[in-house]
Amino acid sequence: MKAIKFNIKMLSYLAVFLMVFTFGACDDDNKSAGNFETTSLEALITEAEGLIATSVEGINAGDFKPGAKKELQEVVDWAYWRIENSDKQEDIADAAVKMQRYIDIFKANTVALAMPWIQQEDGTGIQISDNIKPVFAESFTIETQIYVVDLAVLDYSNNIFATEQDGPDSGFVIRYFSDGVIHLNVGTADGWKEVKTEAGVMKSGEWMQIALVNEITSQKLYVNGVEVLSQTATYLPGVDKDFIIGNGPTWTSRAINGIVKDVRVWKGARTASEIADNKTAALDGTEANLEMFFPLSANLGDSFKDVTGNYTAAVKGKVEWVSAPPVIILDKSKLTAAIKEISDFKATVVEGEQDGDYPIGTIAYIDGLIVDANDALENEGRQAKLDELATSLTGKIALINKMLVAETDGIFIDHDNPAAVGLRITPNYTPQGDYTVEFNVKVKSLFGYGNGEFFNNGTYGIWVDGYTELSEENVLGAGGLWNFTDAGSGWQGPKAEALTMQKDVWQHVAIVHDNTALTTTLYVDGVAKGVQEDIGAPNVSGWGEMWLGNGWGKMDGYMKDFRLWDVVRDAADLDAVIDGTETGLNVYFPLNRVRGVKFADKTGNYQGDMRGISWNVIED
Repeated sequence: MKAIKFNIKMLSYLAVFLMVFTFGACDDDNKSAGNFETTSLEALITEAEGLIATSVEGINAGDFKPGAKKELQEVVDWAYWRIENSDKQEDIADAAVKMQRYIDIFKANTVALAMPWIQQEDGTGIQISDNIKPVFAESFTIETQIYVVDLAVLDYSNNIFATEQDGPDSGFVIRYFSDGVIHLNVGTADGWKEVKTEAGVMKSGEWMQIALVNEITSQKLYVNGVEVLSQTATYLPGVDKDFIIGNGPTWTSRAINGIVKDVRVWKGARTASEIADNKTAALDGTEANLEMFFPLSANLGDSFKDVTGNYTAAVKGKVEWVSAPPVIILDKSKLTAAIKEISDFKATVVEGEQDGDYPIGTIAYIDGLIVDANDALENEGRQAKLDELATSLTGKIALINKMLVAETDGIFIDHDNPAAVGLRITPNYTPQGDYTVEFNVKVKSLFGYGNGEFFNNGTYGIWVDGYTELSEENVLGAGGLWNFTDAGSGWQGPKAEALTMQKDVWQHVAIVHDNTALTTTLYVDGVAKGVQEDIGAPNVSGWGEMWLGNGWGKMDGYMKDFRLWDVVRDAADLDAVIDGTETGLNVYFPLNRVRGVKFADKTGNYQGDMRGISWNVIED
């Protein structure tokens, strides 16, 4: 029994000893490693803290990237914790290695020089956040630097910056064209108001400063500090559209092929001297009236803030960040071979007026193709365009061989063929007194489009009403006509009721304008279908051409015997047999014989160009 009591007593002592030992060991684990060598780690911590205190974060080249100091501070905080919680020297040595590595990472974490190269694809550009819109409701100035890689356009124009909006016409756009012409456009209550420079003002291959000053009731444009355009127009802000750099928000295929940087928006109108004297001045974002500033000198990703911190840029589409303007190396061998091929083909062409001959004018057409191709060899800066032209050039041989002299029942504009555009007639002509426009048309279908245009010169024309959804109501509501005319009082003109135009039937359509009586009458097959009173001659069009079968909307069907007169034709004289020498006849395209791709009208004053359309050849 005594032995048992002794053992129990010994076990109690042993348990108490183990408890004391365990707590002591745990307490040792939490104690500072005061006897470890920490000098090297502490020196690195001091270096890191110095970098954090003295370094500047920003979005300009050479700045430390935003967030870099926070990342390094987190490593410093961890290093302090490691010193307090190490139980062996190796932990301190490992911490020193990590600290050195993150210091090196921080030193390299700077903003590199990079600028956005906006490449010419639909939807490409830089979109600015919506909160910039109120700035454009009052007097403002926009400045930017731009380097145009080449002046060629993707679709109509190249927009440097824009807020353009249609319905209503509002906002602004600064744009340039392949000939170096620059347009300043603003939307107003009376539509778009535009002024433009001479050719050659916009240049490729060099940095240029563009500045728009909009004082709401007047606008000015400066290029490299020199005023080049001005106009008086009461601007209407485009409240529903974004501010886009390098493209536009409404027509998104008007992207530039160029680099932009140093985009500034100021409240108020900058003076000529302020613009000229500060073209390349360095800004810090605190300047008086500076509302927005994107240096665009560093790749900050797809979304980033401006220097003021108030506005956000979103990069859209094909934008590449580059440190310098691109050097383009072109392979011209494919186009060179295509020029030789069509030149060899030209040597085999014999023109004539008999069925099966090449139409007179074919050689001149080929010569024009060769001239354009050689010009592209000299001046085109895009590989894709050179290759596209080479393919098109060789394809013209097959097209020419399809257009041999033959009887034809007009031309065919195929709405379902995306390549079919219409008959382009140059030069454009807008009558300023009495006039008559007449032609024969056969509608193939009214389905698939809202409006199909028979004729359009930009300020007057004729369209037929179609429909896009098949229903009895839509079918019965189609086939009406409208002679739309901009004569200074908005769009006016006589109309013909629904079902006037029938499918698969040749019908004669005419508009007759009496500028003394100020009336325009719309005829179909010699019968008056509508009259517009108190209407003058159309405003002179700014287009460079007239169109048959298209304009703003393509028709589906056939056209022939197009005539434009500078006289009032009597209803009884419409669609009369003529020879092209009649008094008052200005334009005459019979379109009854295949004339090739490009050809003159009967007067010899106008040229027709078959843009993707075909001759309706009469089969034997």
